[in-house]
Amino acid sequence: MAEGRGGSDNGTIIIPAEAFTARFRIRFSHCDPAGIVYYPRYFDMFNGVVEDWFCDRLGIPYAGFLLERRFGLPTVRAECTYHRPTRMGEMMGMTPLIRRIGGSSVDLAIVGHIDGERRLEGRIVLVTTDLDSGRSIAIPDFLRDALETYLTACGPIAIDRP
Repeated sequence: MAEGRGGSDNGTIIIPAEAFTARFRIRFSHCDPAGIVYYPRYFDMFNGVVEDWFCDRLGIPYAGFLLERRFGLPTVRAECTYHRPTRMGEMMGMTPLIRRIGGSSVDLAIVGHIDGERRLEGRIVLVTTDLDSGRSIAIPDFLRDALETYLTACGPIAIDRP
């Protein structure tokens, strides 16, 4: 990421005060035998960040979004760049920042950080779907409004890679 919201080249980060941050205590079950987070576990954490972000910041109960409203939000793209290992016992913050809101998708950066130091940069692209038909649909107005409000509060993120 370019210097600015969500990252800089020297490992320190700037997270907007308005941004939501989920906190994860790194547990034994997250780690490999070396005591560092086993990389696939981060993708499970990313999903937890999205669920918490919906409930705690966007004001949309995630379970109700899926189970009652019958909308899906599958991940269609996921990647991660690791900057420094995270170890058992550390407390990591993960902050979702919006890269782009499309017609049916939202492109998120998820910045993992501890004490102001960037540990990872994740990227996930989520697509809204109708759970009954299994097809992608336009982002529902109530969700688009919440996403746009969050984007306005946090500001745009610089995108320096595809």
